[in-house]
Amino acid sequence: MEKRKVERFNLQIETMLQVRNKAMTDKLPVLFSRDISCNGVFLVTDNPLSIGTSLDLDFLLSQDELRNESNAERIKISTSGKVIRTEEQGMAIEFEKQYKISRLKLGAEV
Repeated sequence: MEKRKVERFNLQIETMLQVRNKAMTDKLPVLFSRDISCNGVFLVTDNPLSIGTSLDLDFLLSQDELRNESNAERIKISTSGKVIRTEEQGMAIEFEKQYKISRLKLGAEV
């Protein structure tokens, strides 16, 4: 039985992906997470990317999901990572260490 070093949370979070070093027109469809931890995320998709693909990720959380953040309609958490595993149901992405948290007002460009 596998023992994880960090806790995973079963959360469905709206996630936007951008393959690094590609044109902005190469944005991928919005996906949803199956689970997330401080080290990475599993995204549900029928078309996982190749292992080793480097990505920029934006996780979009509504105010309902973050009840303590009252000055924004949504919160965007931006980070980058790399595909480390693929399965029939999706792909596992390992996070890099840096991230950015932004407030998004209603109608703001994501």
